[in-house]
Formats: sequence, structure tokens, C-alpha cells
Amino acid sequence: MSDDIFEVPEGTEYRYLVQDEGQEEIQYVRRHYFSPFLVISRRCMFLITCGVLALLALAGYLAYVAGTLPSRRFVEVETDCGRLRGQWNDGAYSFKGIPYAVPPVGQHRWRPPEDLREARKCWNGMYDATRFLSKCAQVQPLRKYGKVMGQEDCLHLNVWTPSLHPAKPLPVMVWIHGGYLHMLSGHEKGYSPTEELAARTQTVFVSMNYRLNAFGFMALEVLREGSATNSSGNYGFMDQIQALRWVQSNIHNFGGDAERVTIFGQSSGGTSVWTLMMSPLAKGLFHRAIDMSGSYIYNATLETAERDNLEFLKNTGCKDAVCLRALNITQVLQAVPWLEYPSWAADDLTDLPMKGRFVGPVAVVDGYVLREPPFQSWEKKNGIYNDVPFVVGTTEQETDFSPPYENISTWTWGDYRWFVTEKLTLFGEAVTSRALKLYGSSAPCPTSDRCPERLYTTMTSDMRVTCPNNDLAKRAAGALQSPVYRYLVTYTPSRQANASSLLPFPSRFSFHLLDSLAFFGGLEKVMGTLSPADIYFQEVVTKYFLHFAKEGKMPEEWPEYPSHTAVLGQNVSFTMSYSGQRCDLWEENGFYSYAWMN
Repeated sequence: MSDDIFEVPEGTEYRYLVQDEGQEEIQYVRRHYFSPFLVISRRCMFLITCGVLALLALAGYLAYVAGTLPSRRFVEVETDCGRLRGQWNDGAYSFKGIPYAVPPVGQHRWRPPEDLREARKCWNGMYDATRFLSKCAQVQPLRKYGKVMGQEDCLHLNVWTPSLHPAKPLPVMVWIHGGYLHMLSGHEKGYSPTEELAARTQTVFVSMNYRLNAFGFMALEVLREGSATNSSGNYGFMDQIQALRWVQSNIHNFGGDAERVTIFGQSSGGTSVWTLMMSPLAKGLFHRAIDMSGSYIYNATLETAERDNLEFLKNTGCKDAVCLRALNITQVLQAVPWLEYPSWAADDLTDLPMKGRFVGPVAVVDGYVLREPPFQSWEKKNGIYNDVPFVVGTTEQETDFSPPYENISTWTWGDYRWFVTEKLTLFGEAVTSRALKLYGSSAPCPTSDRCPERLYTTMTSDMRVTCPNNDLAKRAAGALQSPVYRYLVTYTPSRQANASSLLPFPSRFSFHLLDSLAFFGGLEKVMGTLSPADIYFQEVVTKYFLHFAKEGKMPEEWPEYPSHTAVLGQNVSFTMSYSGQRCDLWEENGFYSYAWMN
């Protein structure tokens, strides 16, 4: 290489590196045309060589590990609408965001779901099913100016399976989320299946999104006009049925047994389970059912709902379906009568009732999904319903998840008696007196504080949920040839829950959601570190649900209803009549008409 001589001016970085103390201001150096990065010592060369060799060894090891995993981070499965790419994690495969119907947007809004294959809208190539997609359009809280979230293009389901090719097809459990029929999704953390759950239980799980609130349940005469079903509303239930059809057609490709499908849901998800049991459209799509804290009142006619929902139509300013389908998501949600009758937010349902005050229907007897009120079908034994093994469950303090009074945790016994008297006075002095006697301050309390809160939420839960669901289970047992089981959760967690998107209140007792969170391993999310007793409770719930899903019945120690109710507390026990006298009070005085609906 040729050499040159360069003058290095004072003050440059290069001069600083080569100039010694005391040298003159100008120094001349000889330099080759190398990059300074190539002028390295032998020691550096040795270190670089070692580093390269280490990286090569690591790459070889990772390649070996990848070759020993089940194919092994990503996997492909064929469905009747095309191929899916899922992934392996925590001992199971997951496939997320799988479309199961044509997106219900534009002219498809407020219409029954359309099958992708029949509409010739299956995808081409490989569909990426490695992430959850949007929840359905909703607003939280349930108010005109709540936060709008989600999209209308939301009809997706998710599958978790421990094996794609098991020696014997695995039982399938299809989860239907709650949320008043207004909010949440099939992939809420702590409130939906996971890879870990599928691996631990060796069960295939499916969850789904379905249309909610006005998009899923708005019944209006203008929407009935031109309808192939001559009905309106209940679109969300039709979505659930479409998802179950997808399960029947495809679940064998995921290692699942299409002849052992259990549907289970909590809150309005429990109401959905009951609806599917009673719908002839869902015949043969499932084989067991678990209704957790679902509704009891289910008799609103389509005509009644369409009349009540004229308030929504007035709020939109529309006169016809064309105008309604042109509204954007926010306009639709802001037009919902959340607080004014029919009061879709249903704020009153966690308190003792005000005499003569009711909320309007969201789910309706539309003549299509439901041909007649459920109790009427059971009484007739007309065979249009699904006769499958059935579990009905509730928790002892359902309303503790969102009690009506912010200061309820600080109540004295004097406060308790005042509120009970204030609420029940219009129902008569005899009712008030008997209620205070049956729910007296001497009642056992598992904690040293918040006992008035516990007794008040027990009273409201008995009247609104527990006692009416005893009646529901009794009617089911009288109509079905299949076994019916009843459970009541009385377990008090080791500490109060943290308020969250799932729990708006720091619940302390056997709150609404407790059983579903226990099954999904979500108690830790809302409570933090769990005690051994909390963990045991989770194991108990999981044990019984899985046995029912696999066998179609509970273990021998759990008798059928109405002979016994399973009480899931610190331990499991079986009683012939839990809170019998308390339930008699509410039933004899007509309070079941104030039970939960929707």
C-alpha cells in the first residue's frame, strides 16, 4: 500500500489519541488506508474468534431444540374453510381469532350470522390464528358516554388443545362469557381458557365472541321487516349457535370429541346456556350444560320488547332499518336506553327491589331462537328443547361483586336494619319483620369485619338469584330425563379481591364470578397470592366440572337434584334443603318476579 503524510490539526480527536504531553502543537504521523476498526490487537482477535464460535454453538443448540419440539412453535390444521396456523405454548396448542361467520357489518348488521362456506367467503392460503382479534363492539361502563371499544367485525372463536392427535378424542368444553349480554369477550384474562388449563386437564377448550348489546339483542319491528326469520333480536344467541355448528364440523381436527361437547357459561353466559338448552336450533350441537349464576326471568314476548325498545329508535332519530344500518358504532351505543326504561344497564339488580320497579328485557322469546318461554316448554314436555345433563350453580353472595352502596363495607348492624326496612316496607310489615328475623345479626360470619355487608348481600342474592335458581333446577329435573345437579358456592376467599375490569368492587365473600375465576385459575389475578384453602377451592371446582364434562354426570358422592344440593365451601358437603325457610319467604311473597333477567 502507498503511504502518505497527513497533518493532524490541533484539537481533533485523532490528535488527542496520538499526542503525548509536552509535544509540539503539530505532529505528523504515518497512516495506511485501513479502517481504524481493523487495527486491533491479537487479544481482541482471540476474543472475537471465541465469540463467533460461541454464537455458532448456540445456533446449533437452538436448531436442535427446535427440531425436538412438536413442530414446534407453529403448527398447521385443516378446517372446512381453509388452513390455520396456530402455535404451541405452555404444553398445549392454541388457535386464536378464527372466523366462524361472515362479518356482521353493513347490510349484515342485525341479521342472522351467515356461514362462511355458504357465502363463499372462506380465506385463501394460510390463516394466521396466533393472536386474539377484536372484541365485539361495546361500551364500559354501561352509560351513554362510557368508553366505546371493540368492532362489529368480531365473530371469531378460539381453540386450545393439548394434542392434535390423541389416542382417544378428548372431551370438549365450550365457554360462553358473561357481561350482561352487553360487554366482555371470549378471551378475558383470568376469565377464559388458557394453554395451561388445556394441558393440565387434557381437555379441548373453545371460547367465542358473539354480538352484544344493541348489535346483538336489539328487537325492533323495523328490523323484523324483510327478515327471513320474521323475528328481531337474539342475534347474539344465533352467533353462539353458529359457533357450535363450527365446533361440530371442525373440532375433530383439533383432537376433540364432537360427541362430548359441554357448553358452560357464567352470568349472562349462564343465561345463554339455558337459551341453547331450550332452542330447537341448537339440537344435537352439545351434550352437557353448566349454567353458572344465570337468569331466572325469561318470558318477554317479541312484541313487548319491540315496544319497549322504541326508546332506542327515538334516540337514534331513525325511522327505518336503512337509517339504522348507516349509523356508526358510537351512535348506536349512545342511543341505547342504559338508565331510562327499559334500563339495559340493570343497575338495580344487585339490591333489594323497589316495589313495582322492573328492568326491560334484552333476551326475548322471539319465536325463532326460542319458540316459547322455557318454563312453558318444560311444563309441556314438548321435546323441542335439548334433554342433556344439566348443572345449575350460584354463589351465596352473588351481589357482593357490585353492591349498590359504596359504603356497605363500613355498615353497622343499625345501618343494615335501616336499609332492609327502607327497601321492604312497601311489601308489608310482616315481610320486613320476617326477613330481619331470618337474616338476623346472629347469623354466622366467617370474618371479623364486614358482616352486615355479608348478610345484606346474602339476602339480595337469595331473593334475586339463589332461591329462584333452586326453582329453575327443580323444574328442569321434572322435565328432563337427563340428570340435573345443583351447587351453591359458600367459600369465603382468604382475602378481599382487588377491584378490576371484571370486579368493580373489592369483594370479600362468595361473590358473583368466584366459581368461574376458580376454574380458569383467575383468582390469583384478582386476589394476588393465594392461600392453600384458595388453591384447594380451585381444585374442587375444576375436579367436578371436568368429571361432568368427561362422563356426563357427577361422581357418585354428588346426588341429583332436587334430593340434594352440593355446598362448595371450606369443604364439600351435600344438603337436602339449603336456606329452605329463607327461600319460602321470597317465593310465598312473589319476589321471584324480581329475580335476575338477561
